[in-house]
Amino acid sequence: MEFPAQLHSQGRAPVVGLAGKVLAHVGNTELAARFAGLADGVVLRGSAGARTARRLSGSMFVVLDPERYVPDRRRDQQLELFTERPQDAVADQLAFGSSVLLAPSRFPLDRSPDSIRSLLAAGAEFVAEARSVAPRTPVFVPVVIRFDELADGRWVEPIRASGLPIATIFAAYHDPLADPRQLEGALRVIDAADCTFVLRCDLSVAGFLASGALAGAIGTSSAQRHLWLPRRPSKDPKEPSPSVFVPGVANWMKLAFVAQAEGADDLDEIFRCECSVCGPNGDVRRFALPDVDDDTRDTHSLASAVGLTRRIITADDPVAAWRALCRSALAAYDWLDQLGISGPSGSGALSAWVQVRG
Repeated sequence: MEFPAQLHSQGRAPVVGLAGKVLAHVGNTELAARFAGLADGVVLRGSAGARTARRLSGSMFVVLDPERYVPDRRRDQQLELFTERPQDAVADQLAFGSSVLLAPSRFPLDRSPDSIRSLLAAGAEFVAEARSVAPRTPVFVPVVIRFDELADGRWVEPIRASGLPIATIFAAYHDPLADPRQLEGALRVIDAADCTFVLRCDLSVAGFLASGALAGAIGTSSAQRHLWLPRRPSKDPKEPSPSVFVPGVANWMKLAFVAQAEGADDLDEIFRCECSVCGPNGDVRRFALPDVDDDTRDTHSLASAVGLTRRIITADDPVAAWRALCRSALAAYDWLDQLGISGPSGSGALSAWVQVRG
């Protein structure tokens, strides 16, 4: 399958205003303005996100995610924001004030090489239309890559051949980046693309930016950090456990685990935070207290995660800084275990990062 020659002849995609940005991928649109003030802008989705994007555009960097790639199990529950016709999809996103244009890409049930190339070819048509209508606006083709496809590398050569700017979404039942083979596959995708926007992720966004991705977005809740694959519903569903970002472990930790560490002087360094919510010498353990509301905790989590990411990508050697942070975070998990804080275990993704590429 041939891709439009002009994609290759035009060189790299326009990246006006996007390079180096750390955005917030937002689920709760009521907090969008607050989250945008903590990050370099927001990624919004759904009909509520479209209304919020129109209201916020002009005053901040806003990306409207069509999210057509959500698995078919949710198709009947989701408002189709944009049609698949490239002209209409481009016009609609511009009308809502989106600062980045995203192709209305899908999650194909058939994951064969032909299906992947067909999806990319449709994305190429959108990119060509977007560059003709809004040549200075960054444009990307979202691709949903399952954890097993990261490991087998089936997307790498089609993406390289397409010459397309790619927005990555990693999908799994749990953490798609927890295995070194899967993480190495994700890095190969970033190497293969013309340029990469990590559309939704956890703190691994810092590692991807350090390794060559153009920009990235941190999910403000677990539902926004990765795409969860459909699975058979549990007969006894459990309420999600609230969590908070702990910079000392470079990860989100359940409040029940954080509460166990209350008053332990030996753990002060792990739970110290100086984000804009905590202030100088702040302590994350206070967010486990019953009088702290969810909005305050979520605002801290984003502020702390974005601040840590910015520290990494502005270091003299971002890759070395990221690896050092991963090792320090894993050592902090070990220290928690030695002191009897039961429950939290070292992040699989952090462990994978210290094993790949040196």
